[in-house]
Amino acid sequence: MSVPRARLRVGLVGYGFMGRAHSNAFRRVGDFFELDRDVERVASCGRDAAKARAHAATWGFALAETDWRALVARDDIDLV
Repeated sequence: MSVPRARLRVGLVGYGFMGRAHSNAFRRVGDFFELDRDVERVASCGRDAAKARAHAATWGFALAETDWRALVARDDIDLV
């Protein structure tokens, strides 16, 4: 019986150039490093709701926020 791996739950602020770069890094980090946990992309945040939703959908974040304060206050995110 295998033990479930721990998760690192990530929130991201910004969907511009660096937001895309970091999103790609979070998505592919396991391809380059042997991790002891899985990276879960929980929420992406940006000022424009439609762009934030599109970014979240494109890069595999479970949901989108428009208020960075709400994102950093979430108890289901370990890393912003």
